Amino acid sequence: MSADHAAGRERILREIASKLPVRRNSRALQIWVACMVIGIATFVWLLFNQPQRAWGSYAINTIYWLGIAQGAVVLACAIRLCNGRWGGPIVRIAESLSAFMPYGFGLMLVLLIGGIWTYLPWIKHVEPRQMPYLNVPFLYLRTLVGLGLLWWLTRDLVRVSLRTDAQLLKGFVAPELKPAYEKLSENWRGDEAEETWQRHRLSQRAPQIVLVYAAVFTVMAWDFILSLTPQWTSTLFGWWVFMGAFLSGVAMTALLATQLRTRLKLEPYITPDHFWDVGKVIFGFSIFWVYQFWSQYLVIWYANLPEETWWVFLRFEQPWRGMAFTTFGFVFLLPFLGLMNMYTKKNPMWLALFSLIVLSGMWMERHILVMPSLNPDVRWVGLPEIGVTLGFLGVFGWAVQGFLARYPAIKVADVLSGAGGHGH
Repeated sequence: MSADHAAGRERILREIASKLPVRRNSRALQIWVACMVIGIATFVWLLFNQPQRAWGSYAINTIYWLGIAQGAVVLACAIRLCNGRWGGPIVRIAESLSAFMPYGFGLMLVLLIGGIWTYLPWIKHVEPRQMPYLNVPFLYLRTLVGLGLLWWLTRDLVRVSLRTDAQLLKGFVAPELKPAYEKLSENWRGDEAEETWQRHRLSQRAPQIVLVYAAVFTVMAWDFILSLTPQWTSTLFGWWVFMGAFLSGVAMTALLATQLRTRLKLEPYITPDHFWDVGKVIFGFSIFWVYQFWSQYLVIWYANLPEETWWVFLRFEQPWRGMAFTTFGFVFLLPFLGLMNMYTKKNPMWLALFSLIVLSGMWMERHILVMPSLNPDVRWVGLPEIGVTLGFLGVFGWAVQGFLARYPAIKVADVLSGAGGHGH
């Protein structure tokens, strides 16, 4: 290695290390805490006044935010499985959302212990033919084991992904971060051996996470949405729910990328081409979302069986009609029209706007799936639901900000090798 090359390499490492915030931004921290206080206060108020509505909102947000966090990790896995070397910073930002997983697991535990007795109708009465599946011990087992396995696999993948960056940066980061970086990179095997081992481990973990994610979120869709009306079934429903969660994870990753590029001054590393590529993913999967909706709706409409059509028609009649069509516009129509051209996908302001539109649409979609089953005559989507959502946003922001304060938002090894620094 020449002296000039070594000096350039050290300069890049110092520059990236200097961009690490080390500690959470105090102003953002206050916002997250305020959101959590609002969320707790709103949930407690609802719990005393409308307990079923309170736990409905809680369950929706647990599924929604867990879906965003794990959907983003699946995006990182998908880029690896496709050998997408363009996605260095996108992969790392997607991985940062995994920081919410332990909190999400805890929030789900609260729902299982305190909420299902009010939220799930089959707890009080279940058909004998459904009892082998719809029973509380089995619900606890499949939910906690599934999420626990997903959390463990994700944690291992992210730690392996961070290992090379920790080895490269541990001599340049702030003293507060050195212990964590040394622990991540301990027992370093040497550059060539480490690269081979990491490639092998990541090639194992990525498909494992994708498959477990599909299975776990399908079962969660059955347990916490479909079982609210045990007499209605759909073989495509689980797919629709977990692919919607994946779309939410992609949209949140894109939104974070647009914000981190400016706030951390990462313009040389997160380029408009990265925005273009992740924008195309949002565009494509918003179309896939509506394709899945139509595949499900067409069969129900064509068969015209009363035991199937009522569930769909309920959500397209008052008081839910306006929200249903707004959801369709936010998740499909606006992103389809807005992200069709290259400029809006490359422009951080427009990409952030359409990412927020998709996230808002998916939030409404989750409410439309759940709330009419709890109370079909009153639209339980308003300020109380927004308040509970702010509480979950606070926990999510706290977790992800903690990750991004300690670890780089880009893959340092890719920058040094010249891969992943540009979108193509």
